[in-house]
Amino acid sequence: MDIELNVHDFLVLNAMRLAERAHRQRNHQRKAPPGEDRPAYFLHLAEVAWLLNDGGVRDDELIAAAFLHDIVEDCGYDERSLADALGNARVAALVAAVSEVDKGQSWESRQQSYRERLAALNDPAILALSCADKTSNLMDINRLLAKGYAVDSFTKRGFASQQAKFESLDRLFRGRVPERLYQRFREALAEFRERGQASA
Repeated sequence: MDIELNVHDFLVLNAMRLAERAHRQRNHQRKAPPGEDRPAYFLHLAEVAWLLNDGGVRDDELIAAAFLHDIVEDCGYDERSLADALGNARVAALVAAVSEVDKGQSWESRQQSYRERLAALNDPAILALSCADKTSNLMDINRLLAKGYAVDSFTKRGFASQQAKFESLDRLFRGRVPERLYQRFREALAEFRERGQASA
């Protein structure tokens, strides 16, 4: 029996390879306090893809976007060059939608612009991608909090600012992303709240 392959058959694998190479070439690692383990950034990308898959997402373009979701923000690509490199315009558009590109703005302004963009687009795929990313971030923060580190020792803002950000995102995600994915986010947010109260 002949097997016909098309461009989508290797889309996720090609996205994985592109993402791993782009972040490795820039020596990207996960944020952590001095002296703490800083795994290769690809671990975060794989975790985001896993969270989508675990949440029931079976959209190869969305899974590919999970592996690439920080390549515009951190690796010098823009939407067009990513579409050209991968051969898929929808994946590039998904990545662009969740990217913060104006690093000249304050952290608060960038967070507000990000939420406003997601709310205006109101696209279930984009919201799911964002939810998986923020869930992964929360899980990583919780891991470091459990070791006794303060939030502002490895993020740009302290606990209260981070909590406000995640609570605002919760209102965007609720009822708009796959339920299992949302539950992962809610569990991570609940743990974050508890750890913050315990350290206060």
